[in-house]
Amino acid sequence: MRLQIFGKLSIAQQLDEGYRIGIRRHNEEVTKNRRILSRIIDCVKFCGAFELALRGHDESEGSDNLGIFRGLVDFVASLDGVLKEHLENATVFKGTSKTVQNELLDCMLSVVREQIIQDAQSSDFLSIQADETTDIATQCQLVLVLRYIDAKGNVCDTILRHTLERFSFTDHLVSATLLQADRFEQYTMAFPEDALSRTLKAYPVLDGTKLKTELSLIYCKEEFRACCGALDLLQLFMKNNLEEVFSETVTLLKILVTTPMTTAETERCFSTLKRIKTFLRNSMTQERLNALAMLSIEKRLVTEMTDFNQKVIEKFASQKERRAKFVFK
Repeated sequence: MRLQIFGKLSIAQQLDEGYRIGIRRHNEEVTKNRRILSRIIDCVKFCGAFELALRGHDESEGSDNLGIFRGLVDFVASLDGVLKEHLENATVFKGTSKTVQNELLDCMLSVVREQIIQDAQSSDFLSIQADETTDIATQCQLVLVLRYIDAKGNVCDTILRHTLERFSFTDHLVSATLLQADRFEQYTMAFPEDALSRTLKAYPVLDGTKLKTELSLIYCKEEFRACCGALDLLQLFMKNNLEEVFSETVTLLKILVTTPMTTAETERCFSTLKRIKTFLRNSMTQERLNALAMLSIEKRLVTEMTDFNQKVIEKFASQKERRAKFVFK
């Protein structure tokens, strides 16, 4: 028995040249279809990011008002020969129907939410906020927002629905005074014992003795007095690998930065909702509204995900059996 054949091509592949040619042609078609679908996804992302209506008044062939999405697809096709040929000759899958739009929006929403959850799970602290408003169709919209610190030390406010509401409480504000750089010189002469006591009561997870020692050292060092806030101080610790040396201070900073204190961004997100679901678009489904709001408010996150289109295509292909080929063999 010859064991050398293990790990090589199967017998069917060795004997049937047509089989190998069929796989190659299938994969070439999948590559082409994925490229076309990626262009269509880019058009949907563009409309979502700038809060533009995808559908037009009359999307039938020959209509003068196909809508922004169809117009954008046609414009991209004028610059992309492969997409132009596909739109002119496609019989199985064209990719511009309202059904495909909704399926792509659903996949995009799923991909963004998965990325947000993955980022949030890697953070030490997480705050969750809820709020509600009434839209143009007099439907109550419940909103969930996550706030956390990413691996680079940046504060992330990410929505799971449409908007966010921030809150404040007294102990949190008192704790913030412990790390106000403009008070460090004053604290070297009179340590803020009352503020520390209230902080330890509010956050029992902290080691009081170690935190006081760390703060006393921070107050004495000139380099820390140049920081412009809790986030700036936290990033200074992280950039200089001082997280273990000032472990309790870093923990407190993460709590302070993660817990929201203002309501400034609420109006921004309510405005987004109002622009997306207007009087002329008040019959929009909840799933479509969620997806369009996410693409608008989280446009930076979508842009930073270099494999966003590929993840959307994978989800789109796995949803159901499709007549067009999107899965490699």
